[in-house]
Amino acid sequence: MSERILVVMPNWFGETLFATPMLRALRSAQPQAFIAALGVPRAAEVLKGNPCLDAFIPFETSGFGLRMLRHLRRLRCDTALVLRRSLTRTALLCAAGIPRRIGFANRKSGWLLTEGVKPPDGSLHKAQTYFALMGPLGIPADGAARPYEYHLTREERHEAAVIFGAHGVGRDQPVAILHPGANWFHKRWPAERFARVADQLADFRRCRIVLTGSPEDRPLAQAIEQALIAKPVNLVGRTTVRQLAACLELADVVVSNDTGVVHLACALGRRVVALYGPTLPAVTGPLGDPTRTVVIHHPGCCPSIPCVNPNHPGHPGMEAISVEEVCDAVKELLAREKGEGGRPN
Repeated sequence: MSERILVVMPNWFGETLFATPMLRALRSAQPQAFIAALGVPRAAEVLKGNPCLDAFIPFETSGFGLRMLRHLRRLRCDTALVLRRSLTRTALLCAAGIPRRIGFANRKSGWLLTEGVKPPDGSLHKAQTYFALMGPLGIPADGAARPYEYHLTREERHEAAVIFGAHGVGRDQPVAILHPGANWFHKRWPAERFARVADQLADFRRCRIVLTGSPEDRPLAQAIEQALIAKPVNLVGRTTVRQLAACLELADVVVSNDTGVVHLACALGRRVVALYGPTLPAVTGPLGDPTRTVVIHHPGCCPSIPCVNPNHPGHPGMEAISVEEVCDAVKELLAREKGEGGRPN
């Protein structure tokens, strides 16, 4: 009888992408297994169409979720891999009768695990740490950093082409997507600097500027748009996550703060310039093609890294990033051979 495995996913968009290399390795090692994922709705957005999964179970955050519990019991999973330290989720696995529960040893929920794995070295990239959880299954972790994956549908690609076409974005000029938002304020590069980069890129090879972001980023986008000489295409708050991903795939280069969009662009093979300040690129940086990914980070300018306090006064790490170095990075990436990893036909 084939093994039945449940993978409890992280909450954040980017960290869900971090888990996709592990899912690929798990599927490769267990080709006949039934593999399901349990996660919040944003995880479903990331994992849609992933061939490594047989099912996705939405995690219900309101109440204990009796419907979810019944669903898990019907799956009759033998093993659960718990990627996040969560008392609620681990207790749910116990209630669902999953006999083998593997996760990182920790005080919060480790006592509910049947096998606690020693957390890996804190200097490892987060995507690599998940591989350690497969050790009890006899799947060795070689420690190699592997790219993430994200799967778009033909319909989503068509939607993106329609969106770009409606705004007059054609294939006759490079497209630079700027993503000025981030989940924490102190991870955001100043809006006026994004505007200066946009103006310089509009002059460089007639780049078409596209702004992206969530509805909460609209004030940022408005500030950038008002400061620009050349009018950008403003898609901030006007796309779903899946539409945003499809639009990213049409970009020649993506400039973004440290947020899930950086990792999404890398998963789609885009040229990426990632702006990092209060976090460690070695731990949560983009795992894209190194010839197509530039990370700009000045660690000496932050009092402590990582700094997880969004209310920390001052943002020296982000302030240290200059307009010139961002523009130079974009120009260097765009100057490389156009045919390699260009926009899809």
